[in-house]
Amino acid sequence: MTPWLGLWLLLAPAPVLAAPAAYQVAPAAIGCTQAANLRRVGELPPSLPAASYAQALAQLHCQRVDGARTWQLLGLRDEETVARLRALPARRGEAPLYFAASAVSVAGATTATLPPGVWRLVLAGGVAMGLWPVLRHGGRWWRRRRAWRLCGQLVRRHAEALRIRRRQLVQFNSYGVERTTKWEREQAEFVKTIIAPALRGKGLAATWPALAPRVLALIDQVARQAPSGSVAADGFSPDMDPIAYERYCADRLRGCGWEARATPPGGDQGADVIAVHGHVRLVVQCKLYRNAVGNEAVQQIAAARLHYHADVAAVVSNADYTIPARQLARSNNVFLLHHDELPAFAARLARARRKA
Repeated sequence: MTPWLGLWLLLAPAPVLAAPAAYQVAPAAIGCTQAANLRRVGELPPSLPAASYAQALAQLHCQRVDGARTWQLLGLRDEETVARLRALPARRGEAPLYFAASAVSVAGATTATLPPGVWRLVLAGGVAMGLWPVLRHGGRWWRRRRAWRLCGQLVRRHAEALRIRRRQLVQFNSYGVERTTKWEREQAEFVKTIIAPALRGKGLAATWPALAPRVLALIDQVARQAPSGSVAADGFSPDMDPIAYERYCADRLRGCGWEARATPPGGDQGADVIAVHGHVRLVVQCKLYRNAVGNEAVQQIAAARLHYHADVAAVVSNADYTIPARQLARSNNVFLLHHDELPAFAARLARARRKA
């Protein structure tokens, strides 16, 4: 919009600058608002007293001019014997006057000047054009700043879930290289379901393309941090064997105040760890996998809950879970956890049972 305004301001004064030729009127010339009255003034007797002559001029809406002002020619009438002129500069409420053409002469071209209103308009337009880049970039910077702050709040709010999901989804191939394809899809899902709706709700959706690299880097940075409740050297290694992983899960529960033990290999009826806190009995199946955990683990721990008369059943893994496994777990009231979620999960169970 502003470029068009600037172009208009450049072109609009052109007609004003191209001022028409100016005219001057002989001193004491008679000018009337109507051409017919000018003829009537010429018919007044020369012997009429000055006071009566002035009164007659007033009745005919005529006046004498001093010849000091300049005039603009609006047209000629009566075979060019009468000229219609407008005084310059024009004043509000001042009507054009008719003069005898013999009393009018060319004074020369007027100086190209702009009326005060046009000058104010030009000045305002220049200020607007000068401020527009500042306001535009300033407004854009402010919106991006608000959007970045909102994205940071959302990432920190969901930091725990992001940390767990990265640990579940990022695996190493046989050469020790991270496989991040699943984690990148999880980041896109987080943006689609959490960040994008929040930005749209605040009218900041247009800022996302510029913020996307920074926000994705922030998500990955937060997700790489150790989840709350874990320690820097917690003893886990993706290279440990399944038996060691079961003992590791039992150790984490014991660190939360539970009486936990790993069941002997074979004949465990689907429960790798049995833990007790007060009157609460928890059975856990531990799965150290490279790929997502499927339905079988959910079926086994649901059966183990019945066998051991447990109150709560959970599957704990370092990996993700398949969609069918999640669906089956919901219908059988089985918890699907990452091993870093064990401390917080155990604390919630203990609090819930104390309230009950």
